[in-house]
This record gives sequence, C-alpha cells and structure tokens, in this order.
Amino acid sequence: MRSVLISTGGTIAWSQRLQRMLSGAELVARTRVSFDEVVEVASAPSWDLSLADMDRIAQSVRTAIVGGAEAVVVTHGTDTLEESAWLTELVLGAEFRSAAGVVFTGAMRFTDDHDSDGPENLRRALDVSQAGARHDRGVQVAFAGRVHAARWVRKIDAWALDCFDSRARPPSAPAPPHGDGRINTDVALVKVGPLCQPALPDATGLVLEGTGAGHVPGRYHPDIANRLDSGRPVVVASRCSDPRPDPVPPDGALRAQDLTAEKAALALMVGLGVHPELVSLRSWWDELLAAGQAAGTA
Repeated sequence: MRSVLISTGGTIAWSQRLQRMLSGAELVARTRVSFDEVVEVASAPSWDLSLADMDRIAQSVRTAIVGGAEAVVVTHGTDTLEESAWLTELVLGAEFRSAAGVVFTGAMRFTDDHDSDGPENLRRALDVSQAGARHDRGVQVAFAGRVHAARWVRKIDAWALDCFDSRARPPSAPAPPHGDGRINTDVALVKVGPLCQPALPDATGLVLEGTGAGHVPGRYHPDIANRLDSGRPVVVASRCSDPRPDPVPPDGALRAQDLTAEKAALALMVGLGVHPELVSLRSWWDELLAAGQAAGTA
C-alpha cells in the first residue's frame, strides 16, 4: 500500500534545539515512521498558514491520490488543523475520498522534547490512514489515541495533549456533496452582535457568526435581504457548539447548523466553486446539511 506524508510544519516539526521546523524527511527519520514519499508543502505554525496554503495542502493530498497513494498523512499545526482537514474533505470529492485513507495529525509538544507526543500521533495516523484506504471514511484526525472526523472535530484546549474533541460524533462522517477541487475565495466571515460593527463587507458570499441558535441583530437584515435578492448567498452560523436548526430571521439565509463559522465559510467557498448560482447552491448546501443531520440522529 503506497503511503505519502504531506508535511506542513507545526509543533510536531518544531525543534527547540535547532530553533527551526524540521523538514518532512527529517521528521520521518527522527520518528522512524516509514512512508513511500514525503511531500513538503509548508513549514510554518498553522496560525500563519493562509487560505492559499490550506488550499495547496488539499490539492497536494488530491495529487498524491491521483499518483496512486492509498494512505495519506498530513502533519499540521493544531491551531487551524480542523479547518485544513475540512477543506481537504470538501476538495477531494467522493471519488478521491473512496480511493485513499486521509488522516491529519500533529503534536502539542516539540519534536525534541523527551516526552513528545508527535511520534506516537504520527504512527497512529499512518495506521488509521491504511485502515481507511478504499473505505470512504472521509478525512480524519488522529490525535492522542482518538480518531475524529474532519466535519466534527474542534480544538477545545490550548495546552492539553488531548486537545481535540468531536462531541461523541462518529469518526466516519457522512460524505459531503461532490466537489471538483475548485473554490471561490471571495467569501467573508463576520462576527455579528451588540459589540460588532454594523457594516458588512462586500463579497460574493457571506458567513455571519451569530449568537445562540444563530441569531442576527435586526439592523443587519435589510443588507442581508438585498444580498439574497441579488443572488449572493448568506450563511448564518453560531458561536455555540451545537445549535439546533432554528428558522429564525433573516429569511432566506442558509443555516450552518453543525458547522462552525470557519467550516461554513470553507464549505461556502467550495460550494460556490461548483455552483455559482444561488438556486443550485441551495440544493448543494441542503445536501451538505442533510448528511450531518442524518449522522447526528443515527
């Protein structure tokens, strides 16, 4: 089974002694985990990765699978790992998800710490990716002995070794609608509430992070209605961890439901890349949400 490591930096690659990120090849040599190929995509802490970097990671995974990889592991900093994993899930589409096991991992301790968690996380990630090959389990995150689906996973602790959680959701998430690798990055993400600015940015797509079940102050509603009338999608997310579907205003806005605002924005970018028209995008979005609801009630 052909295995590929996609190296992007992060704590798992940081050497305190050398004061630099180790390359993927150096990381493999240090941890003694064997891969058939190592691909260097980035060498940075994940909070410094741009959207373009995240897309490059996703496209590198896609390229590895096209090249025959059946097990792909991505090493990544933990701060934005969940977003890169979710974007990769969306960009791959059903054909590529079913062709290989794709697993993200990282570490909370530096690579040359005497008790670094990186080597064990990397070994576990390779095992999970090999087990998931040709089973369409979607993109997963292997960390601290647990496995999470990219759709559900969140970093919930800034310091704990077991820093991710997926609220007891199944590690094999439902497949999102088909994607073909294209994304439209003209999507803005804005927090709205009593302390936030009333003006919304001009963008093709807009994601609003509201309060509670996705409540948006009334002063934003006229602008939202104008955007929807002109065919520009608006998605309402919540800062809460598990908002229930709630048909609250603004009317016509798409709901993020189980997706964080960040994951909703990435999904909207991918959806707009495939369906630039609001009518067809709505169908794509409904399919995306329906899969999550089915898994949540199973």
